[in-house]
Amino acid sequence: MFSIVTNQVMEDCLQLEQCVSQLTAENMEMESIIREIGSLSGMDEVMTRLKSQHSGIREEIRILRQMMLGLDKTVLYYMNCERRICENVEQSMIQYARREVGMNDFSQIADLLGKIL
Repeated sequence: MFSIVTNQVMEDCLQLEQCVSQLTAENMEMESIIREIGSLSGMDEVMTRLKSQHSGIREEIRILRQMMLGLDKTVLYYMNCERRICENVEQSMIQYARREVGMNDFSQIADLLGKIL
């Protein structure tokens, strides 16, 4: 049976969000460095490497953000489905009315039957 620990997935989602924010901050710092170096002469090779790393970080941010959204949607869908299953089970529960059970004494009838036969 498929099941997940939703609290753990939510914590992982928060960790991914922290990674995304940290990488975004580093990427913004790299953009400012690229602007500063761009004004200097003879930094073409350094600029090329920095721009390559900058685009790599942007791609990593995009992937991490998609993973975070995917985990978030998975938890929401799972919890919604689990809730619906529980509701269906509770609604389909059949309760039987209690019935009284008694004992019958057929000893006197046996005498009557004996006389008839």
